[in-house]
Amino acid sequence: MATVYVKKTGNNSNSGARTAPVLDIARAAQIVVDSVENDSEIIIMDSERYFEGGIGSGNPTVTMTGLTIMAETGSDGMPVVSPVLQGSGSGNSQNYALFCAAGWTIKGLTFRDYDIGSSTANGVIRNRDPGGVDAGITVELCTFQHLTGTCINFANGSYTPQIHKIKSNTFHDIRGNSDQKHVIALSNTNQQRKAQILNNVFYDWQPYATDSTIIFAGTTNDQRPLNVISHNVFGTSSVEASEGSIVIPLYAVISRYSKFEYNIIYEQTMAGTNSSFAQIDYGEANYNINYNVVGDGDYAPFGRGAAPTSSANNQSTDPLFKGPFLVGDSANYGLIGTPSPAFDAAIGSDDVTKDRTGISRTTLDASALDTGIYDIG
Repeated sequence: MATVYVKKTGNNSNSGARTAPVLDIARAAQIVVDSVENDSEIIIMDSERYFEGGIGSGNPTVTMTGLTIMAETGSDGMPVVSPVLQGSGSGNSQNYALFCAAGWTIKGLTFRDYDIGSSTANGVIRNRDPGGVDAGITVELCTFQHLTGTCINFANGSYTPQIHKIKSNTFHDIRGNSDQKHVIALSNTNQQRKAQILNNVFYDWQPYATDSTIIFAGTTNDQRPLNVISHNVFGTSSVEASEGSIVIPLYAVISRYSKFEYNIIYEQTMAGTNSSFAQIDYGEANYNINYNVVGDGDYAPFGRGAAPTSSANNQSTDPLFKGPFLVGDSANYGLIGTPSPAFDAAIGSDDVTKDRTGISRTTLDASALDTGIYDIG
């Protein structure tokens, strides 16, 4: 196992030790390749901007499994810096920022201003064909902001890996394009991907077409109950204008057979025949809070052609967001009448035991929904 440190005051001729960090993430990746060691770490030590992309394939090509690329963390495992991977901006297409092999972990990074190329396999973070290697990829405590295209694309390859984990991330101002229609893509046609999508916040989503989605896990993916979408917030203005015109999609989430629980859906409009916020047909939709959510389907907001097999304790009630309602870089995610951010709210479940700050949640039953203790990420 190699551990390589990166810092903007470093030098690419350095060894990559903590006391001698390298300057570029690409150089750190090359050291990992040269070490020929799986389960290595690249640790970024500052909050500077790194104008880099294509890490993992050609810059350099990294096929080692179990690699972690992360912001430096404290003793509690939470990031203490906020490094930014900066894209080339609108009109300057890039295929990806990170091209992940099996078992990689991406933690505590911010991705800004990427314009992802047209191939449906691309994404800001995308996976290499698993090739029979049974290990999923983890993306946690990251921010995706001011991007065009898919943020996380784990649809590459035909093999079904172990569970991917997408947790405690923020997705803000994400725009689609003709081939990059989904914020998170887990499936193309026949792949049976397994994923846990937990504790994330989505707002200011700008879909490209009516078949755009925030989460696309596929209409044939039957990995129930392994696919879990829980404790996420789909916030105000998650559907906005794209390229100067307003596009309202049929569904924001397509993930049949999944568990869809403890989510907050706030002021979302889906349009068209049989539209619904989520297509969780034959899955489980429990303990969700939905407010001013519009859909045309018989099973809206949680089903399309069929209802979830379980649908209990969902409530249509205002979660009482305060602040600028999840819009803008300085959004306040608190609750009216509470001094603490709503990220610290206490609702937990078997799938989510900690909030985004790393504090343990208390598992509460349906009566908690009447107390004003709502979960947000």
